[in-house]
Amino acid sequence: MAPFRTCLLATAITHALLLSRVVSAYPHLAARQIDVGQLRESYDYVIVGGGQAGIVIASRLAEDSSKTVLVVEYGYLETNPAQFEPTSATQYPNRLMFNLTSVAQPGLAGRPSTVYAASVVGGGSTINGMLFDRGSAEDYDNWEALGNPGWGFEGLLPYFKKATTLTPPDAATAAEFNITYDADFWGTDGPIQASYPTWQWPNLKAQFKAWAELGVPIQKEGASGKAYGAIWFPDAMEPARRTRSYAVTGYHDRSKALPNYHLLTGYRVNEVQFSPDLRAESVSIQARGSANGAATTVVKAGKEIVLCAGWLHSPHILQRSGVGPAALLTAAGIPVLVDLPGVGNNLQDHPASQIGFSYSSPLQPNPTSMYQNQTFYAWAQSEWTTKRTGPLSLGVGNSAAMLPLTIFDPDHEATAARYAAQTPADFLPATYTQTDIDGYLAQRAVLLKSFASPENALIEIPFSGNGFASLVLEKPVSRGTVRISTADKYAEPEVDYNALVNPIDLANIVSMLKFARRWVDAPANKALGSAETSPGAAVSSDDAIAAAMRSGLTPTTAHGCCTSPMMPRDKAGVVGPDLLVYGVTGLSVADVSIMPLIPATHPCQTVYAIAEKAADIIKARA
Repeated sequence: MAPFRTCLLATAITHALLLSRVVSAYPHLAARQIDVGQLRESYDYVIVGGGQAGIVIASRLAEDSSKTVLVVEYGYLETNPAQFEPTSATQYPNRLMFNLTSVAQPGLAGRPSTVYAASVVGGGSTINGMLFDRGSAEDYDNWEALGNPGWGFEGLLPYFKKATTLTPPDAATAAEFNITYDADFWGTDGPIQASYPTWQWPNLKAQFKAWAELGVPIQKEGASGKAYGAIWFPDAMEPARRTRSYAVTGYHDRSKALPNYHLLTGYRVNEVQFSPDLRAESVSIQARGSANGAATTVVKAGKEIVLCAGWLHSPHILQRSGVGPAALLTAAGIPVLVDLPGVGNNLQDHPASQIGFSYSSPLQPNPTSMYQNQTFYAWAQSEWTTKRTGPLSLGVGNSAAMLPLTIFDPDHEATAARYAAQTPADFLPATYTQTDIDGYLAQRAVLLKSFASPENALIEIPFSGNGFASLVLEKPVSRGTVRISTADKYAEPEVDYNALVNPIDLANIVSMLKFARRWVDAPANKALGSAETSPGAAVSSDDAIAAAMRSGLTPTTAHGCCTSPMMPRDKAGVVGPDLLVYGVTGLSVADVSIMPLIPATHPCQTVYAIAEKAADIIKARA
């Protein structure tokens, strides 16, 4: 027995040493949290959801040592170091995601889709591509135009800056690739690091030049509000080691030792509980994985309950709590406390297809060198392991063409006219009420201005020197739903993207493919021997292009939003510009679901700005 015990002890010591080395390299992995036995009976603030927005808001509220803050998160803290490396930008481990599939999509020939929603502390900032850009000024000014004073670009800019610290690109790389930026639009001491890799593929030079040859403006700084044209943008990465900079490292780690900040993981919030006068008083929570009807714990909130459960679960929790569309709640057997038709409606995402092409004479080295040239790959590995530089320091990429309709659609006026002439109810979900339709009409009036604007992108074509490019629709006009299961209110909600149901969306995708072909065939790309490989030159008529794009389209790029929209109540809004839920008190929503319209950007940086602004709004109510 003694040798066996000695072996066990040695193994334990070895494991402890290995763990200490991991924690030393990734110090945020030694993160502090509580168990259910350490809960207080009451907190000043209860944050429902420890995703990206929830962690930011909790950290900021805990800066006041006289206030107690609890975050309840269904997921757990991620401790796998691989999730913080650049390669994690394209990895979406199932264990960090909710497990559900959308309903069949009529616009995709009945094909359902995987639903991408993070189930982990830090939410979408823990599991995303780390592309760190913003929308154009008009994207946010559109929010303000929908009845939300202070939520335009100028109102959000201080919070974009507050959340970030920009490290400029190194001088040599910037000079070689003409990487431009404007530090005036970034923070200098914010929690989230924005940085550029020291490596880019030489083909990028030709790809940027090809956009210019098509008349696409090359912007100095997209974050200045000019996120239209071809732009550079940083990654959300720590500059020296090129590791993920996200809500946990930026916000949770600075608060985790505070006695007034508690994080409870592995618990589901079942309902928000209200007093007879409809004040949100407490939440009931239940251990993850336990059966319906199992024991629950009630935690009170003295000041405010803040829903930050994301586009998927913020509306779901509202519906379970009796706040939402009356007909849906009644069908689910839930007493209606407040009839808010917009809860769970207005779902938007960025649907995407792609174009494939090849270069017969690419610049050297290029992305294919990583698997066709063993000597180059060995060098790349050495650069990464010894210096944390080189090709392996790249994430998804740092450049994109953000194109207004006026650039990529020669018939843009006719496209806008067709959209303006539609009867919205013909293309909106059948469950939408007249209030929802009125809200959509208000949105359409704003979107039609964006359709006519040369300063607001409708599509995104990211490029990074590879022989393919995603074709992303940034302003879909179809609308979807997130609805509670009437058979089991605790089951995952039913998600319907309603993708491509409005024909304007498919028309814009067809025009996008045509313009992308012009880019592939532009002189700078042709000089490298560019040739389209998919969908292929034989796919030439509009009908054939539409069929090809539809067959390969995903209705989601993990950018779901807008299901608890910040709009007037008579326009199907769920919260006002103060983020308080209509019809009740003591309850707010402050995550990606409050966006009334999806901006033309990867949403991560915008969510930081929303959360930072929300924290100030909530503090001002104290």
